[in-house]
Amino acid sequence: MSMHGTEGRPEWAEPRMVVECKEEARPGYNSMDASEYLDTADVLKEKVKVLADMIRKSKGVVVYTGAGISTAGGMPDYASRATSSVAPHRRAGGEGSTNRLELSPTFSHHVVAAMEQHGHVQHWLQQNHDRLAQKAGFPQSKLNEIHGAWGDDKNQVKMMADTLRPDLLEWALHWAQYADLCIAMGTSLCGMTSDTIAQEVAHRHSQGTGQGLVIINLQRTASDGDAALRLWGTLDNVLGLLAKELKIKVPNKVAMGKGASWVRDHPRCKYNTPKRRGGDPM
Repeated sequence: MSMHGTEGRPEWAEPRMVVECKEEARPGYNSMDASEYLDTADVLKEKVKVLADMIRKSKGVVVYTGAGISTAGGMPDYASRATSSVAPHRRAGGEGSTNRLELSPTFSHHVVAAMEQHGHVQHWLQQNHDRLAQKAGFPQSKLNEIHGAWGDDKNQVKMMADTLRPDLLEWALHWAQYADLCIAMGTSLCGMTSDTIAQEVAHRHSQGTGQGLVIINLQRTASDGDAALRLWGTLDNVLGLLAKELKIKVPNKVAMGKGASWVRDHPRCKYNTPKRRGGDPM
């Protein structure tokens, strides 16, 4: 199986295993071992150019994120198991001591918010509960916190066996059918219901429609063989290169203002996600 995706180029060097760990990344789910890989600097730059071109060609870009987008801000994750992990929170010596409700967005959150301001992202399907997307200024109207969120009495954090809120699941399934590019970042893609969006976009691409699935992660996933493009690296590094390639400034001033307003208006992340209605924008 190619380590670069179906759109990869034969001259690209294979990613290098930087940490070997035979432990399963997500025990009990459809996951791989917790070994970590990095693309060479030259190959990563080439892949980012391809990704930027895919984004420019797309009309329905969905960002699909797991815990990996938040680890640089001090949030823990499930999958980084190696003691010598190069994941930001593990490399720094552990998770931060800051109250989880007071954490700040990572550089990657700011890149996605800036991309939205420039019309490069139409929807964000968020598995995390931390509300760092809103703190970075990403609009609530385009954000689906499918697994619940802290400070939300109407969309409380879901345990693994819990039922997803029906209106948010319907919203996610809409984008699974509409998106022509899914950028999965920092997620193990280990079989959650929300993974449907990655699977559906990848399937349409295999049939000749859309730009397909892009996966950015340190670890292997069970969906790597379905990816149009596979990038191996830490998110802040990869998205920093992407921002330069898209020629967008990070942080974005407008997004920063929106994020500051959200924090001011919703202390300790207190915000109740209203039930979606028929006339709400998708």
